[in-house]
Amino acid sequence: MLELNNVNAYYGDVQVLRDISLSIRKGEIVTIVGANAAGKSTILKAISGTVPNAEGSIRFQGEELTVIPAHQRVEMGLVHVPEGRRLFPHLSVRENLEMGAYIKRARLQRMQTLQYVYGLLPRLKEREKQMADSLSGGEQQMCAIGRGLMARPELLMLDEPTLGLAPILVQWVFQLIRQIRDSGVTILLVEQNAHKALEVADRGYVLENGRIVMESTGDELLRDQGLRKAYLGM
Repeated sequence: MLELNNVNAYYGDVQVLRDISLSIRKGEIVTIVGANAAGKSTILKAISGTVPNAEGSIRFQGEELTVIPAHQRVEMGLVHVPEGRRLFPHLSVRENLEMGAYIKRARLQRMQTLQYVYGLLPRLKEREKQMADSLSGGEQQMCAIGRGLMARPELLMLDEPTLGLAPILVQWVFQLIRQIRDSGVTILLVEQNAHKALEVADRGYVLENGRIVMESTGDELLRDQGLRKAYLGM
């Protein structure tokens, strides 16, 4: 479904990603783990087109993305839920969700998708008239993921979805990720909670200083004692 070959990315003169190559098959959960500032979020931004200075090849369902503007990538079914939730604070929960269905591929099925999201995340139905900035942190994360689902993604990219959440909500987020995958959506996950991320993932990539230093199944990476100590702090 997605293939990166020798991708480099820069912020100004600073190179953040170095020769990144990875792939994701349809129906997988793939996670990228590593220390802070390793470049994990930049990989997602390069895929979604929000990093202007990216080199190399990024192919999604056979099409080269580097020549396609960011908004058109969303129309192709590539949806990015960014770190920090990025809700519209003075719009209601329902208005935030409906903004996710703005694109043409999702607009005609907006009400059907909304009912699916409310079924998956019933708290959002209860809060649908509340302003987004009045929600708890966990509810805001629900709304951000729900908004992403409203775009009817083929591939959903989640950046740090458990950041700042209480442990019980962290567990809930990972259960939700499995549910979304089981509904037919492929997942690319960037997550600081490496242990939980690798538990839920089919495969994982370990990033260090902008380079991929290891890749394997989630189970194998969890069992690698050297990796646990050197890269995951476990």
